[in-house]
Amino acid sequence: MSSTQAESVIRNIIREIAQTCLSRGQTLSETLIAFMVKAVVLDPRNHFNVDRTLTKQDVQQLIELCVDRLMDQASPTLNTIKMQVYFDMNYTSPRKCESTETSWSHHF
Repeated sequence: MSSTQAESVIRNIIREIAQTCLSRGQTLSETLIAFMVKAVVLDPRNHFNVDRTLTKQDVQQLIELCVDRLMDQASPTLNTIKMQVYFDMNYTSPRKCESTETSWSHHF
């Protein structure tokens, strides 16, 4: 899969998560959702193999896990990710954030 295709898949996953959260009463930034997607994919407990392309089932599971975690407003993990997003948005250069996003896009 080309990096353009991978970025498109990531954007679609983020949009679907955003829509699902919105339908449940939560409006979330795409940046926060992107960080959560990355955290879920890289967490070994979720059994995503980052060395292969995700299947449709993998994508559905990823969306469900992300939505569940994003909807848990009392979660220390969510609060930590929110702080990380805030830090990255306010204390890192836009160029660094872009390179971070594209560095993991080849896994989709």
